[in-house]
Amino acid sequence: MASLTDLTGQWWDWEVRRWDAASLQLIADNDLTYHHSVEVTFTDVVWVACADTFHHPVFRPPTATELDFARQAGNTAHRVFTWDAETSTGAAPMMIVAGTAQITEGHFPHNVP
Repeated sequence: MASLTDLTGQWWDWEVRRWDAASLQLIADNDLTYHHSVEVTFTDVVWVACADTFHHPVFRPPTATELDFARQAGNTAHRVFTWDAETSTGAAPMMIVAGTAQITEGHFPHNVP
């Protein structure tokens, strides 16, 4: 099974496609106009620090400070997913604390007129 770090460098453009009570879903491709090639769905999400759109993410293990933050917030049963990315406002670390992350690769067309 692929991990988030396996996705580093594969697609340029990323965006939050859906965020509801059940999950947060990111999609990615080199151009999101007509389709996307990967979906990352986080479930049991308890913390999010993520831009709506971002570019060129570098997925990485969380730092000790990021892990401590998640533990202090009482999220010991959740995993910490982190990455750095180029965004419209410059580089910013991003973090999602969630129960799981599922990666689905394929060809997902968008409904465009």
